[in-house]
Amino acid sequence: MMYKTHLAFGLFCGLMFLPNQDITTKLIFLGLVLVGALIPDVDTPESKVGNKVPMLSAFFRFLAGHRGLFHSIFAAAAFSGLVWIFVNPTYGTALFIGYASHLLIDCLTKSGINFLHPISNFRISGFITTGGFSENLLLIGIVIVDVWKIVELFF
Repeated sequence: MMYKTHLAFGLFCGLMFLPNQDITTKLIFLGLVLVGALIPDVDTPESKVGNKVPMLSAFFRFLAGHRGLFHSIFAAAAFSGLVWIFVNPTYGTALFIGYASHLLIDCLTKSGINFLHPISNFRISGFITTGGFSENLLLIGIVIVDVWKIVELFF
């Protein structure tokens, strides 16, 4: 999926699990969900995140390949677990929700992902071509639902 779709779906997931706290915490929570929704693509220099740190991204791609370790539930647990332990459980949860949303929606692509990399070869894949018509249609639908949820929750 393209970064816009990851952000839109991440926002949707964040809105579904938004904590019942003050507005500042809610905004930080949603911000971390969006960060989490982009982190898995740090393993490709062509991504929005990867092109910000091209040397690191190229190194990660060399180490794990695209849609390898960074597209596994283990990486999601590790990144969010560190935030949970060292920063704040609410923020660790937000990062996990965003990261998991990325993995979930990548399952719909033809390339798919392996949730359990490197301990399994089981790959889940769908019917959507990244950047294709079906992804754009999905993106429009998610954005409509996002706007509806934002209005419902904040206004």
